[in-house]
Amino acid sequence: MRILILAALLLSTACSRNEAPQAAPSEAFHRDGVSFELQPQSADSCKARGQAYRGTVRWQVPAAEKIDLELRLRAPGGQVFLGTNKAEGSQETGDWVEPGLWFLLVDHRKGETVAAFQAGPSPCQ
Repeated sequence: MRILILAALLLSTACSRNEAPQAAPSEAFHRDGVSFELQPQSADSCKARGQAYRGTVRWQVPAAEKIDLELRLRAPGGQVFLGTNKAEGSQETGDWVEPGLWFLLVDHRKGETVAAFQAGPSPCQ
């Protein structure tokens, strides 16, 4: 019984890493061969005037056998906007993009951020 309790304790300790959350990058970047961008909506399609707007996020990464990407907001450990196994694609946002919002393209299998950028000025001013 003691061995079983000790084994459970060791297993729970090994599985619960206390890593500090990663911060957002300090500047936009992309790894070689990676394309990642936000195409803002046109000004005449704005529902309301203000800072928030919508757009289309586009990505392209070098093809690999297995692709497991996450588009995250604010930081590498931030909210997942989209998960995909496609090397290339696009996804529309809602009316929640604000200037300065970080978008990150994360290789989930490797735990690495492969590209990041901040949303630009709102076309809905």
